[in-house]
Amino acid sequence: MDANFDLEAIERAFVEAAVDPTKWKEAMTVAARATGSTGALLFDAQSHLPGIPQSENMEAATEAYIQGGWSERDVRYGILSRLLQKGVATDLDLFTADQIERHPYYQEFLAPHKLRRFAGVKVASGDSLWCLSISDP
Repeated sequence: MDANFDLEAIERAFVEAAVDPTKWKEAMTVAARATGSTGALLFDAQSHLPGIPQSENMEAATEAYIQGGWSERDVRYGILSRLLQKGVATDLDLFTADQIERHPYYQEFLAPHKLRRFAGVKVASGDSLWCLSISDP
C-alpha cells in the first residue's frame, strides 16, 4: 500500500454514498484506489454481516468467506478494542508475522484470494461502529 492516500477522494465518495446508498460499491472502489489497495470493504465491527459494501474485486473473496463459514471464524473481529482505542488496526495488532504464516484464516482463506495484509479504519456514527477494511497482497 502506498502511504500517500487520497483521503479527500474517500471522503467525497462516502458522502455521496451516504446520500445515495446505491453508490457504496463505487465508494469502496474509490477507497481501494485512493489507498493503493487490492480491495476495500466496509463492515459492521460489532456483527458478522453478509451483503456489506465492497469494491468489485472483493466479491469472490466475500462469497468464499460466507460459503466457507469464515464469517463465523473471522479472527479479525479481534481488532475491535484496538479500533475503538486508536481508530486504526492491522493484522499485527492480533498476531505476530510468524503466527500469521501458520494461522488457517490467513493461509486457507486469505492467501488463495491474494489478500494478505489488512488495515482497518474506524468509521463511526452515533452508536454504529463500522470498519473500513483495506487489503493488500
